Amino acid sequence: MRLVLSIAAFLTASTSAVAATPPKLTDAERAAVALAERRGALLYSYDQAAWHGTDDLLGKIDRAKLTSGGWIVDGPADAPELVFFDTSAAQPRAIYIADFKDGKIVSSRVIKPDDAAPISPIRQRMIAALAVARLSFAQQQVKLCSKERPNTVVLPPDTPDGPILVYLLTPQPDMGTFPMGGHYRVEVSSAGKAGPVHAFANTCINASMQDVKGKAPASLFVTHLLDPTPTEVHVFTSLAAHLPVLVATISNRYLWTVTGPHVVASTVLPNK
Repeated sequence: MRLVLSIAAFLTASTSAVAATPPKLTDAERAAVALAERRGALLYSYDQAAWHGTDDLLGKIDRAKLTSGGWIVDGPADAPELVFFDTSAAQPRAIYIADFKDGKIVSSRVIKPDDAAPISPIRQRMIAALAVARLSFAQQQVKLCSKERPNTVVLPPDTPDGPILVYLLTPQPDMGTFPMGGHYRVEVSSAGKAGPVHAFANTCINASMQDVKGKAPASLFVTHLLDPTPTEVHVFTSLAAHLPVLVATISNRYLWTVTGPHVVASTVLPNK
């Protein structure tokens, strides 16, 4: 609690000091930041594609006739492709595909069973990894921070035989609240084995779009205990909220500014 209070006092006393003494990052910290930036941008892009693509699909097909086993998204953050799939047959098949550019649908189509094209091996791996990850999350009985159904995002492997990352995300309870707790990640190997479940926070943390006076904040703020650098969840939150997120990492006492997909170490926090 003392550190949280000192951070608040520090920010209140001198905004200009935040940029005055940026810490010198190690190679490991720079690598972690770059990874968080890339993964966070993909998380947000893929999650948005799933949201808008679902709305588009339900406008094209009767919900009662929808036999989807789920969805995956791949491609670059600025031009992802969404695939809803059906797993009722021996091999998963695509039932809907939507292409996006800069957050907007540029084309979409419902695929009839007779026109179904085979799903690529990488996408088949992503679909299988999603099923493995869901089982792992259930077995670990991960704590969500909402009664609403959680969202899932699957990141494609960096190499053909690389691991696949699957995220379980607590959804927003409303448009003005952004959960930064209740998010999890699991790595699924090329052999289809799930690794340990990684939690991004120890408790449920909600960032609000209203400050104590009921006004829109200039930025969001959170302390982070589990890593020495901000994570992809902080990048995801900044992109979703359209606000900077100030992240105080406790282990090294750094204050970071996360602005969309960009993470900068702003200053070293005072001891008192």
